This record gives sequence, C-alpha cells and structure tokens, in this order.
Amino acid sequence: MVSLDRVSDLASITTEEEMKNDKELLQPLDRSIEEFAYWEQQVDAVLSLLIRKRIMNADMLRKGIESIDKSIYNKLSYYERWAISITKHCLESGVLTQEDLNKKYGLPLHSTDEQLFHIGDKVRVRHENYATRWIKPHLRTPGYLYGKVGIIERCCGSYSNAEYFAYDNTDSTTIHYQPLYRVRFNQKDIWNHYEGDTNDTIDVDIYQHWLMPASQSDSSIEENKDEDYQKYNFDHQHKDHDHDHIHEARAIIEQTAIDREGIPLPAQHLAESLISALIDKNIINHEELRKQIEINQASVIELRGANIVVEAWLNPEFKERLLKDGTNTIMEFLKLDKKSDDLIVVENTDKIHNLIVCTLCSCYPRQILGIPPGWYKSRSYRVRAPRNPRLVLKEFGTILPNDMKIQVHDSTSDIRYLVIPRRPANTQNWSREQLLSIVTRDSMVGVCDITL
Repeated sequence: MVSLDRVSDLASITTEEEMKNDKELLQPLDRSIEEFAYWEQQVDAVLSLLIRKRIMNADMLRKGIESIDKSIYNKLSYYERWAISITKHCLESGVLTQEDLNKKYGLPLHSTDEQLFHIGDKVRVRHENYATRWIKPHLRTPGYLYGKVGIIERCCGSYSNAEYFAYDNTDSTTIHYQPLYRVRFNQKDIWNHYEGDTNDTIDVDIYQHWLMPASQSDSSIEENKDEDYQKYNFDHQHKDHDHDHIHEARAIIEQTAIDREGIPLPAQHLAESLISALIDKNIINHEELRKQIEINQASVIELRGANIVVEAWLNPEFKERLLKDGTNTIMEFLKLDKKSDDLIVVENTDKIHNLIVCTLCSCYPRQILGIPPGWYKSRSYRVRAPRNPRLVLKEFGTILPNDMKIQVHDSTSDIRYLVIPRRPANTQNWSREQLLSIVTRDSMVGVCDITL
C-alpha cells in the first residue's frame, strides 16, 4: 500500500534515524554541480511562463510537491518534483487533458496476464519512437528489432516487467506483470548483408506491449520520422548507408549523451512530454521557452544583489532603509517595475551570522540572485541547514567563533531573504567596481564570508 505520509517541510519530517542512516544526509554537500541539464532548465522556465500567463502560481506548485508520498519524494530530484507538480496541476485545471499528455508520454502500462498472441502469429516489434513511458536505457527490447516482423515461437507466460520497476516503481508492493513471448526472426530480415544461410533465425524474448499484429503498420515511424532524423542524424546522411550503420550511430550518440548527462532520471521523460504537450496546445511556444531560459540564466541578475550589498556598504542611510523596508528600497534602487516577492534584508555583524534556507521548496531571491545553485535545492542542505548550521557552514569553509550567534532564516512563505555580508576591513579605500568584484552569491545566501 502506498504510504500516506506526505511531504510538508523536510526539516520536520526527517527522522533522527534517517539523519543517522541516510547516505545523502551523512555526506558533505555536493557543491561541484552548478549547471542543470537542459530539461531541468526547461522545467524551470515553464513554471515562470505559466505564472506569467496566470495559469499557475508558486502556491500551486508547493501543493503538488507536498502531495507526493514521502517515500517517493526522497527518490526524486528537485526538478522531477516540479515536473510532477506542474503536470498534475495542468491536468486538474484542464490546461491539458490526459489524452494530450498520453500522446507524448505514452499510455499507462497496466499489469495484465491477458495473452493477445498465440504460437504461429506474425507480429511486428514496435518502433522505438512509439509513445512509451519507458525510455532508454531501461527498454528491454533490442534496438535492431524495431519495426521487424517475426513469428511467435513460444508463449512463455507472465513475468514481472523490469521496465515498470525501472520507471514507475511508486509502490514497492505492487507486482506488475506482462505476457512474455519468444519471437523468432529470420536473420536476413534483421541484418543487411547477412552472410549466413537463408534459414538462419534468431529468437528473442519480448514483452507483449512491444508487439502488434504484423498486418498493422507502425504509424509511429512516419509520425516521428522527421523528428527522429533531426534528433539522431543531424551530422550524417544515411541515404546511401545500410541500416546497421544507423543503429550504430544512434547507439554512439545515445551513449555519449548518457556519459555527459548521466542516465535519464525517472521523471525526465514526464517533464519532456509535459513541455511538448504544452507547446502542441499552444499554451507556450519554443521562442517563449528559449527566451525565458535566457532570462533565468542572465548573469546580470546576480549583479543586482552585489550592487545592493555594495551600496549598503558605502551608504549608511541606504543600509538603514534597506534593513527596515527591503522590498520598496530595493525596487526603488534597482528601478524595478514590479516585485516578484517581498524581500527582507539581514546584516552579518561581528556578533550575528545569518544563513538562508527554505525547507519547503527551496524558495530563493531569484529577482536579485538568479537561479539558485544545485546545493541550495538539495535535500541535504534543506534538512541539515536548520538542524546543524555550523556543520553546514564548515563545509563551505566558514568556521565561526563559538560565541557568534547564527540566525537561520527559513523562507517558507512569500518572503525572500538577502544577506549583507561583512565588509572586509582592508577595503575602506576600494572603489565601487573593486567592491563589486568580491561580493559573491554564496556570501549573499550566508554560507560564507567574503575573504580576500
């Protein structure tokens, strides 16, 4: 039975036992990964676009994330949770229908023991582009068989489907079965230039959902041909090449992608399907998505925070107003037409060190610092920062005196925080430009001081 334990805030739902035994929580923060995969950048941009179009808001995102079972939540990456929440909202609000999503994501794969084929039936193996929720490298059907016709040689019975457990293992007690067949193919039908006898065959075990009657054409080949060509063969012209070369080229390209970006995450295919469905329905378009990603990545945003800090260092009156009314002071200083969230500015001193975290969904002052780094979004930071801030700060090289108070700020609502770091003592004669060069994002989040 699926756990009814829902995610509220990570700090309170994480047990002492998990703190002692969970490998992710026992290891230091992984701060080496700054770049997000392109699909993650797209999900980030999609939320911004949906908010701008008044289709969704941050509270709706949180609601969807909090509805994820805790046991599943802990297995998902940050943007996988976003993708699930956004998809759920789009379906519940009618922005997308289940049919819209299934065209891209594939039909749900239900457990069944109903046998659709029998010994002697001619069957065709579905093409790799058919809308399926199961993506490489967990597909259990060899690529050289896509679109090929064979004969059912044996009905092997129903077996637990490895594809299901690789990608939709939402309930560990569920037993998911699919009929499995042994299908016989003529070698000459499979391989161009096959040098063996015309009667040579190869038998392959294939799950039922990968098979269709041989008389039925695989429409997914034609529907996806142009997209497939552009995706895999943009550097090659295969007009005069044999089929083996195509599969070899695809295998190399796919393995290169996995080596570069890692094995696809469980909800990555859902995220990509969601984006494609939203574009098909004209909810968003490619150009909007590209521009939003560009905006989110703009380094000039992070300079906004540095400019605020330096102005506070140089202008005591500005700092006083900033600490009293961060939102309006910043809007006036940066000449912003509208605010995205209210801002509270806190100052590090010789007696107090401030640290920002969000234990709910990693809220962050994006309007002035840009996209939050991966470590800030991580489960480890969000669980450990409120519980043991000194240890977390130590991982960033920040060792504070024992008598210095640490003030943790948990951004659990619509308020964001910005830290004014301590100004190094030997910078009193520095120019504004020199000061700007030493203010870092991490110092404005509070995980480190500014060192020269």
